[in-house]
Amino acid sequence: MQANTLISSSIKSIHPVEDGNKALEMMDQFRIHHLAIVKNNFYLGVISDKEIMSWNSEDDSIEEHLTNLAAPYVKYNQHLFDIIEVLEKNNLSIVPVLDEKNHYLGVITSRKLLYSIAKSATIQSPGGVIVLEMPDHDYSLTEIASIVESNNTKILSSYIISKPNSTNIEVTIKLNKQEVTAIIKDFERHEYKVSGSYKDEEADGDYLERYESLMRFLNP
Repeated sequence: MQANTLISSSIKSIHPVEDGNKALEMMDQFRIHHLAIVKNNFYLGVISDKEIMSWNSEDDSIEEHLTNLAAPYVKYNQHLFDIIEVLEKNNLSIVPVLDEKNHYLGVITSRKLLYSIAKSATIQSPGGVIVLEMPDHDYSLTEIASIVESNNTKILSSYIISKPNSTNIEVTIKLNKQEVTAIIKDFERHEYKVSGSYKDEEADGDYLERYESLMRFLNP
């Protein structure tokens, strides 16, 4: 999933001659906290509502404050993970996208990004979930996959989170089968700690209901 496929068609940029009030009005209209500043198709930076409200006057033009503004962006062909990194590192609600000649193409909103991730997630697929806990130095996806596949099952997705104040990690795997009892026993035979599992249809129905609620929120 590349940046150019995620650009929002509705979010407009702002010209640096505009004032803070105009920028705040646009942010409120588009339900975002940042705007890309663009002049003659060249990207100049990003302005936030917090920055504007820190000015002596919101009637100031944006160009009066350009030297104080950051200019994060991604290129049109950068991957989803790069976009997430730029958004997270800069605490943005949008990330501008530039072409190969550094011309401004548009922005990706954090809302659109989350929607795209959720739409592509395997949460929609029926199947069981197993949560494993282990020291981070013991983690081997190859070994975990081997145990799962020895039970004629496939891993649809996996993710890892670090345990707070610990060197342990939590590995969550989504499988393509509902019944996970035999796989859990196999993990335990290999001395894995299984900290949770979800396998029944009622649980999957609950996940699907939450997923659909998320979709309604992200794409009203």
